[in-house]
Amino acid sequence: MSNATKKLNVLTLCSWYPNTTNPTLGNFVQKHAESAGKFNDVTVLAMFSSPSVDKIVIDKESKNGITEYIVYYPKSTYRIKFLNKIRGYFVQKKAFKKVYSEIKNSTGKPDIVHLNIVYPLGTWALHLKRKENIPYVITENSTGLHVDSEHAYPYSVLKLCKLIIQNASVLLPVSENLKNYMKQLAPASQFEIISNVVDEHKFKLKTALQGSQIKLIHISTGFDPHKNLTGIINTLKRISNYRTDFHLDIVSDGDTLYAKELVKSLGCEAFISFHSTKTTIEIAEMLEQSDALLMFSNYENFPCVIAESLMTGIPVISSNVNGIPEHVNSQNGILVEPRNEDQLEKAIVQFLNTEIVFNKDEIRQYAEAHFSYQSVGKSFDTVYRKVLAQN
Repeated sequence: MSNATKKLNVLTLCSWYPNTTNPTLGNFVQKHAESAGKFNDVTVLAMFSSPSVDKIVIDKESKNGITEYIVYYPKSTYRIKFLNKIRGYFVQKKAFKKVYSEIKNSTGKPDIVHLNIVYPLGTWALHLKRKENIPYVITENSTGLHVDSEHAYPYSVLKLCKLIIQNASVLLPVSENLKNYMKQLAPASQFEIISNVVDEHKFKLKTALQGSQIKLIHISTGFDPHKNLTGIINTLKRISNYRTDFHLDIVSDGDTLYAKELVKSLGCEAFISFHSTKTTIEIAEMLEQSDALLMFSNYENFPCVIAESLMTGIPVISSNVNGIPEHVNSQNGILVEPRNEDQLEKAIVQFLNTEIVFNKDEIRQYAEAHFSYQSVGKSFDTVYRKVLAQN
């Protein structure tokens, strides 16, 4: 096998990743790792502090073409925050050294590190570059890097992120909008946009015929300052005053008690239903049975659920914020201004009335070209090999 086709040994270091405490945290990161595993040998390393362990615990599992090392280490419980941070760092360092040694003995020294989400584990990507001369690239999704915005990381965290970002070989934000924020931290860095990914084999083209009732779906953490579920519920309540041919399914792994109470107080139970955490396959099935994805976020990068929706051929009704308009347009959705419930109402009604129609096959074709495991995995492979050729 030539060097051009030989599989690379990739260590994917993940600040967010599904784990026992939060089974949906960074599930899009897991999907990125799986797409990279289509072309190279990928080992995932994710670490989390846990109050339920008194020693370092390593869960190892090989699945979906990758090998995962999920590490849990004791959570510091000092009353003084500063002491917790100091002890937490050293316990995390011990955990990292232990699991990295195990990984290295198993697969050998990584050719490249792929850091997913700079904070908090980016420190160890920088450590491996300085100690073992292993280059790293960064995929970033976090709105914490929206510099000068109200939801940005604190200054001390941004300072650390800046150091880590500036030492990366290539920065891979999931949207052009996020790239513009990251450029404020690293104006001289090399960038490439590689979006969130969707398994094209799990998310299939919608085939069900449209029934008498239009099925809308919303999937998110439900965190209201971010996702604005309140705005969606208020808008649907207004529409329900003059028509009843729709239903919204809200799927969330977060705390949506406030939303459930609002639905009850407004008398919306007949046309809004709530669902708790779902598996990837269950999400795919729900999307395939829906007619449109409904989002009304106040800010975003580019949420994976939009890519998943487009992969099933269903259009998106969404607020026009941050990275969303880079992929959602008149061919596959309707965009409205954030917090503008009048515009959202108009867009939903236009869709219900079929005043705006979409071609599901064209929506799917776009998604396959931009978000499939095949296309994204190949993009990662190209970046890895370009970095190694330059080192």
